[in-house]
Amino acid sequence: MKKPALWTSTKADQIFSRWIRARDKRCFFCPNPGTQNSHFWGRANSATRYDPENCDAACGGCHMRHEGNKQGLYREKKIAQLGKAKYDALQRRAYSIVKRADAIREFQAWYETNRHLLSASLG
Repeated sequence: MKKPALWTSTKADQIFSRWIRARDKRCFFCPNPGTQNSHFWGRANSATRYDPENCDAACGGCHMRHEGNKQGLYREKKIAQLGKAKYDALQRRAYSIVKRADAIREFQAWYETNRHLLSASLG
């Protein structure tokens, strides 16, 4: 069987973002709808770019407000959400080196396997 073509970063980002926003529904920081996908460890870190523990839905205002201060309130809330051990593991993953193509390949394979579970949340 032929392997599916590797998604572009744009396609993987769109699918992943849509799933995170559907999963969370509300902003991580306030009661507004979560209209954007916020990465605690920035998108430049391929190892955590498609990691659901690294991402939260956020409204536009909160996303902009907390984007530049991830070691303040965002960090406190992320530790409260994950617990210290999972937060530390996420941090270690963020500091690891993963090629973007490998991160996309892993997310794409996960998505293809779990698509049926996601279809209900994506609507």
